[in-house]
Amino acid sequence: MNARDLGKGASPMLEIDFTNLGPRKGTRVAIIGSHGGIGAAMTSRAREAGAEVIAFDTPAAIEEHGEIAGVLTREIDVLHEDSVTAAAEAVRQLWGGVDAVIYVSGIGDQDTPTLEYSVERWDKVHGVNLRGAFLATQAFVPLITTGSGTLIFISSTVALQPPPKLGAYSASKAGMVAFAKSVAKELAPDIRVNVICPGITETAFLAGGAGQGHGGGQTFSGESWFGEEAYRKRLAMILQGRLANPDDIVAPTLFLLSPGARYITGQTIHVNGGIYLP
Repeated sequence: MNARDLGKGASPMLEIDFTNLGPRKGTRVAIIGSHGGIGAAMTSRAREAGAEVIAFDTPAAIEEHGEIAGVLTREIDVLHEDSVTAAAEAVRQLWGGVDAVIYVSGIGDQDTPTLEYSVERWDKVHGVNLRGAFLATQAFVPLITTGSGTLIFISSTVALQPPPKLGAYSASKAGMVAFAKSVAKELAPDIRVNVICPGITETAFLAGGAGQGHGGGQTFSGESWFGEEAYRKRLAMILQGRLANPDDIVAPTLFLLSPGARYITGQTIHVNGGIYLP
């Protein structure tokens, strides 16, 4: 039986280990978008927590950032259905199934007025951020363990608080939130589906994303991306007084893999330092 054949009986009551509110040792996790700032931290920390991890990213991102210790790495292009299907097949051949899938893949873009935005840029942003999430869901959900499995999407604060000149990115991430809620209802109670919405996180994503020709070992900062004055204004809006670092986003995501999150599904969890208060 796969997820598409599920009934609507109650899911099993997983036992919570309050000494470890992360993934149980041996949890099989597929991370799509594993070599960017948040993705690389997610992959490394999941492995450190005792999970078995298979990491998927573009050839450019893998080449740019290298292998991650103790993790199997495979190529994926989320813009192409055949590539996503092949990635899922690699998981099936490796493990037979998977306990968790985390969709981290995404690309950002510089602030651009909507009337100056090209159709090509719009399509690429939506292709990676939203269409890729859809393709990954179709390919990977049939492999997710019923009764205890979970699917997590990494969206963005701008999905619910869109700034000016960021219409394509905001719309793609808002679409992801709506999509996840719909999928959560379809797969309940057997597979939990949730969204993490990070605030501004200080990674190479601020230059467009891993594998976009911007990494090169450099560290990208809020000042370099927004400009000094705009950066100061944004920083003043964050209650914690700083940008996020990847671990700030990874920790609550790994909690969602644990039995401690057994009653959390269909939710959008904001990790933004207080820049957005829903």
